[in-house]
Order: sequence, then structure tokens, then C-alpha cells
Amino acid sequence: MNDWEATASKLGGISRSLVFQLWRTKELASVKVGKLRFSTDRQIEEYIARLEDAA
Repeated sequence: MNDWEATASKLGGISRSLVFQLWRTKELASVKVGKLRFSTDRQIEEYIARLEDAA
């Protein structure tokens, strides 16, 4: 599982605020463990695939 830093890195170094915005708007799926939020590699890959399809 990828915390916000790892998720940001895998998405090309986007900002912390953009990661949280993607999670908040559900554009990027995530899972919550306690108070922490993560995206799995699969969720990140699916998000990127949607971006590619839209391009």
C-alpha cells in the first residue's frame, strides 16, 4: 500500500494537496486503515489507465 508520499511519487511527483484532492473527489480510489489513507498499486494503475483512455 502506498501512503500519500509514495502515491505522489508514482504519479510523477504531484503535490500532497493534489493526492488528497484526488482521494477526496474519489478520482483516485483509496483504502483507509485507522486514520491513515492509502492507494494500492492496482488503484494507481487503474487511475493512470483512465487518464490514458481519456487522452
